[in-house]
Amino acid sequence: MSKAELKQHPAVTVAGLKYTGKNQAGEIPKLWEDLMARMGEIPNLDEPVEAAYGISIMPPDFDETQVFDYIGGYGVSGDVADLPAGMEVFEIPEAQYAVIVCPNLTDTSEAYDALYTRWLPESGFELDLSHGNFCFELYGMEFMPAEGKEKFTIWVPVKEK
Repeated sequence: MSKAELKQHPAVTVAGLKYTGKNQAGEIPKLWEDLMARMGEIPNLDEPVEAAYGISIMPPDFDETQVFDYIGGYGVSGDVADLPAGMEVFEIPEAQYAVIVCPNLTDTSEAYDALYTRWLPESGFELDLSHGNFCFELYGMEFMPAEGKEKFTIWVPVKEK
C-alpha cells in the first residue's frame, strides 16, 4: 500500500444516489449500477465526465452503529435544485486532504486502515471535522474495472494538530 500524501482539492458539487446503512449485503456496488443507468438524468453534469465520487458521511453515532450515508455521484455545475427522485447533492469543500492510492477494490479496507489507524496517528495531522465527518473516494481515468484497472484514491480532510 502506498503512503498517504497531503493534497489540496477544490470545492466540487456532487450529485448522485444515496445509500444509508452498513453495506453488509453489498448495497454500494448496486448503487453504482443504478447510478450508471440513471447518469443521463443528472442535470448540469460536468462534461466530459472524467471522475466519479464515492462519499462516505459518518453521523455522530457512527462508532456505535456503523451506519453511514454513502453518495455515489458525479461533479455538477450550475443549478441542481430539480434533481430527479432519489438523488442527493453533497458539497465537497475546498480543503487539505490526506490522500492514499488504492490499487484495487479488494484492498479498500486496507487502504482506509492505512490512513486512519496508521498514517493519522503518526502524522502531525488530525481529522478536520469543520465540514462534517466525511471522506471520499475519487474514481478517475485509472479506474476501469472492465479493462482490469481498479486504481482509485481515498481523500480524508485533515488539519494540523
